[in-house]
Amino acid sequence: MAFPDPLPFVLVVARLCGLVLVSPIFGDGLVPARVRAGLVGVLALALAPVVPGPSLAAEPSGWTLAGLVAAEGAVGVLLGFVAQLVLAGVQLGGQVAGLQVGFGIANLLDPTTQAGATVVARWQQLAALLAFLVLDVHHVVLRAVLESFRVAPIGHVVLSGDVLVGVAARGAGLFGVGVRIAAPVFVVLLLVNGGLALLARTIPQLNVFAVGFPVNVGVGLVVVGASLPFTVRFLAGELDAMGGVLAALVETLGALAHG
Repeated sequence: MAFPDPLPFVLVVARLCGLVLVSPIFGDGLVPARVRAGLVGVLALALAPVVPGPSLAAEPSGWTLAGLVAAEGAVGVLLGFVAQLVLAGVQLGGQVAGLQVGFGIANLLDPTTQAGATVVARWQQLAALLAFLVLDVHHVVLRAVLESFRVAPIGHVVLSGDVLVGVAARGAGLFGVGVRIAAPVFVVLLLVNGGLALLARTIPQLNVFAVGFPVNVGVGLVVVGASLPFTVRFLAGELDAMGGVLAALVETLGALAHG
């Protein structure tokens, strides 16, 4: 089998690398770099022979080639970033819930973002990743990037402000996801703390701080466990809608490429 042309191969690798760097599952820090590089290499070798190369009037210079690689990498990053938003919202909600429960002191290092995350946040994120795999959303992400090679051919990508504004607007939705994830714990603990405050007024000798911490932890863990089925159902709806969002982004990129 003949090795694919260097320029299409490099541009295909750039777009796939952008996706793999930031997308869920593929971009997780727990996935070894060799596995990610192997995935990019296998997909690039399969796609480069069938993907049409860029139509250039002359041999590209170093700056032109760098610009093409940056544009292709940006497309992959945008697709992976949009797919990552739901999981980022889940982690945000879990972080807020964990702080309310009282796990702010015992932070764990999140291997994805290399930042501190509470136990509840990590638990919620693992549940979201499991739902991501069970619903085959990783296949949806791969199909979106494969479709992007047909709709927005390599070397013809145009990134406008409208695309970035649309992605930013979608990013604002992660706060809504976080609020919905943290709402059960937040509301129940608000009621519990209100009850403890009334109890402290009734019994001044009661040490509310000594009693409140284990109560918050116990009630918070119970609420997190009890709300898990509803959380998974909510995540399933958000992840099902991700296919449409990625398809709309690919169509926008294709319209700009052919415009």
